[in-house]
Amino acid sequence: MKFSLLKRIRHLFEGAFVGSAFIFFHHLLPTKQSLALGGWIGRNFGPLLPWSKRARRNLRKCFPDMTSIEIKKIIKEMWENFGLLAAEYASPDAFWDGKTLRNIEIVGLENLKHFQNDGKPGIIFTAHTGNWQMITLAAQSIGFDLTQMYRPANNPWVDTLMLKCQKLAVKNVITKRQGGPRDLFSLIKRGEHALLLIDQKLGEGMAIPFLGREAMTATGVARMYLNQNCPLLPARSERLHGSHFRVTFYPPINYVPKGDHRQDMYDLLLSINTMLGEWIKERPGQWLWLHRRWKN
Repeated sequence: MKFSLLKRIRHLFEGAFVGSAFIFFHHLLPTKQSLALGGWIGRNFGPLLPWSKRARRNLRKCFPDMTSIEIKKIIKEMWENFGLLAAEYASPDAFWDGKTLRNIEIVGLENLKHFQNDGKPGIIFTAHTGNWQMITLAAQSIGFDLTQMYRPANNPWVDTLMLKCQKLAVKNVITKRQGGPRDLFSLIKRGEHALLLIDQKLGEGMAIPFLGREAMTATGVARMYLNQNCPLLPARSERLHGSHFRVTFYPPINYVPKGDHRQDMYDLLLSINTMLGEWIKERPGQWLWLHRRWKN
């Protein structure tokens, strides 16, 4: 009972803090100053937070030859990216206002248009790199509305606000907590399109190498591809400088099944994890190293 009360009080204070920050960044501060302040807070205060220890452990696991100075630099970049990202979530109009796309360079637009118009359902998959919300905004700029899977926050007050921020940029959202996988399957069966982030920690799935270490990997995208003939389109967000981005839509995955379903699942997921890993290695400071992605 005492623990539950303390948890509620903590959630309430966290919610009040996040809510106040949202009001300040979204309503009170001009967009340019909001973005600059978000990045400044991230790079100066983020490395001091206890979660940085987990990021440091993850980096050492994946890059055992990396020096302490290099790790420190990546963690600082990661927090700056996170601070900018938080401010950008509160200011989606700075990038797409329903008419004009700003500060987003699109590469591979022909891949996205073909994916949109091929008459099939589809899943765009990505990772927590740069600002992944820019993928949704880039798609909206050509009249392509994606449904995004949203993972609820543990704090209900923070979750309410995060979902509000999500819906500022994404018209259609389904949550993992409320029958999300089932809703996703129904959406694909109806011939629609979704955006999934597939690089987070998972307690189930298949153990697949990711950045050189086995990690439990969600099998949903592989099942959709192999069982439902659902095209998979890789998309990547890169922060070029400040709040300027490059969004790249790659050619769709072209994996030919061998006939052994479990092995096909493994091989397909391995190719996807390898692709995501290459993106992360190219810009390690733009990935969220805070996840408990690998078992100790």
